[in-house]
Formats: sequence, structure tokens, C-alpha cells
Amino acid sequence: MKKLFILIASLLSIFLLNGCSTNQKLLILNWGEYINEDLVLQFEATYGVEVSISIADSNELFYSKIKSGTTVFDLVLPGDYMIEKLVREDLIQPIDFDALTNYDPVENPYMSGLKSLMATMTPESNNYFVPYFWGTFGLMYNNRIPGLKDALETHSWQAYFEPSLRPTTRVGMYDVAQYAYAASMLYLGLDPNALPSTTPTGFSQTHLELSKNALKAANFSAYADDALKKDIQSNNLDLAFVWTGDFLDMLYVDLDEGLDYDSKPYDIYIPDETMAFLDGFVIPKKARNTSLAHQFIDFFLNPDNAYENASVVGYATPLQNTYERITSYMGDDLWLTNWSRAYLDYYPNTLSFKGIPYASFNQTVMAQLLLMFNDVKTS
Repeated sequence: MKKLFILIASLLSIFLLNGCSTNQKLLILNWGEYINEDLVLQFEATYGVEVSISIADSNELFYSKIKSGTTVFDLVLPGDYMIEKLVREDLIQPIDFDALTNYDPVENPYMSGLKSLMATMTPESNNYFVPYFWGTFGLMYNNRIPGLKDALETHSWQAYFEPSLRPTTRVGMYDVAQYAYAASMLYLGLDPNALPSTTPTGFSQTHLELSKNALKAANFSAYADDALKKDIQSNNLDLAFVWTGDFLDMLYVDLDEGLDYDSKPYDIYIPDETMAFLDGFVIPKKARNTSLAHQFIDFFLNPDNAYENASVVGYATPLQNTYERITSYMGDDLWLTNWSRAYLDYYPNTLSFKGIPYASFNQTVMAQLLLMFNDVKTS
């Protein structure tokens, strides 16, 4: 209680000294449930500023909000392919890495898997963002279905798309056309970012037709987003294509409520070759508080803050030292032990990582994908 009183008094004094002397406001556009709110409050108290966070639910919405400029955001957290698009269209500014005291690529480098993802991006893009979180997509499954885990480990994508290779299951697909298309391409052994109008060698059909046929044959019983993981958790669905981080977000909550790690009623299988992503801090060209934006980035690069932020967000930390701190825990705290095990199980730090980021398709291609996907769902 004494320590708590001292902390509150310190924060209050910072606010009284600084809060009234400035009206600086940092405007951030972020994904939902994607930051430790306590750290945001701590940043506000430390710098005597106000942080306002708006929410977007797609990279395309990030783009439209930056492009329109109706609200001038100081920081935005889009994904890899959208970062590249923003760079191409000159909508964001280079990061001043000299202003980031906690940025240390030598003593605290990025994780191996993240570096593999960054290597797939155009080299100049790396000057325009600081990685925030990264992760993979996987096949979340119901552990209560005998033989389902073995089917996935034996047949991988084939078990997801071919009903004959798995036990009788209720299967769901993420309700995003590009996600469904990419998953079907991985199943077919084709480039998940191949343009749908391209005709692959040896096929008379286009990629779009191949994808449609594969998706129809899979006989999905549900198309949704967050509901997929919740339905598997509640035993209303058995298998689905989901973000690994979404699975972990839910698992962390259940572990905190007493779930035994070794008796999980649901789990996730991550194929050797799968879709992956990285989200990064970017600063729009029109940002009004560029210096404050850099301070916010630097605050979340601080090792202690990066650790606390990762404890709330289910995706993988970008920082090697933070990863090692999480995975090397050897104490008696059960939650920290489970957190360490989950990171080692689902975010292995390996140079052989084969994550594929999504491509930035143009509007014509996206319209084709949407029409195809709607056809699959209605049939």
C-alpha cells in the first residue's frame, strides 16, 4: 500500500506540474484491444499530455483515414503491405531513428522470424516504420474431437480443406476474401499472393477458379471473425483459420482463470508455411506532433514497457531481449510459466520461419476476390 501511495503521488505530481502547462494531444489510430492501457496512462502522466486512440478494423480503413486527412493522426499502426503502399504514395514520413533512445539493433535486435518478414518488404520501407507486434495465422482446433490433432499434424492444409482427411468436424473460415484466397493457395501449393487472373503452368483454370473450387469443396459451415475462436472455445465449432494472436489472447484469459495448460480444450496448429504479418508504428506526413510521436514509439521500445505491453497483447514481441525475458522465466508464478511456455510453443525464434505477408492487391483484384468469395458463401 505504501508503494502504491508513492506511485500515485508521483504520477499526480507529474500531472500537476506538466499537465496544466501543455495542451498537447497525441492522436493515434490503432487496432482494437492492441495496447496496454496502463502504459498509455503512464505515458500521459510522464509527459503531461493527452493520448487519444481511435480504432480501425482493417488495413484498408487505416489507408482511407490517412489518405482523407479528415482527422490528422500523429501515429498509425498498419500492417506490412499497407506500410509499403503508404510509402509508395508518399503518405508517411521516415522515422528519425536517432530520436529513439531505446532503439538498439545491436544489443536488442528484432526476433529472427520478424527479420525474415521484413526481408520480404522493399528495402526502403524499413526507414518508415518501427515494428510493434508480429505473428502468424494458424488452424485453431477443438481438442475434444478425437483424431483431429493427428489429422492436422499429418496432413496440414489438406486436413483443413479435404473433409475425408479429418474426423467429422464443423469447420469455419475467416470472413475476409483475401484471407480465404491465401489459405486456399497454400493448400494448393501455389503462391498465396498470386494475382487471381494469372494462369499457372499446367492448369487451364485461373487461380481465382482454383481457389473457388477448393473453398467450395472444403464445405465450411461458418464464416466469421472473432466468433470463430469463441465458437471453438465453447465447443460450437471444431476447426478454423485464425490469427495465432487471437487464439493466444483467449488462451491467456482462460489460463488466468485457472485453465490447466496441459489440458487445453482447444489448441492451434501452425503449418510450416503459413501467412504472417507485422504491424508497425508509422507517422503520417501531415502529423502535427512528430516529436511526441517519436517519444511514444520510444516509450514502447523501452524493455520494461515492451515486456508489460506483450503481457497484455497476444501477438509476438518484435524484440529479442523481451522474448528471452518472457521465455526464460523459471520462477513459481504459474501465469508467467504458462506465458513462457506459450511463447516457446507458438512463437519459436527460428531462422527457418516461412511466414508469408499478404500482398497489397489493387481495387480491381479485390473486387474479383470478393465476388468469388460471396459466390462460395452463398452456394
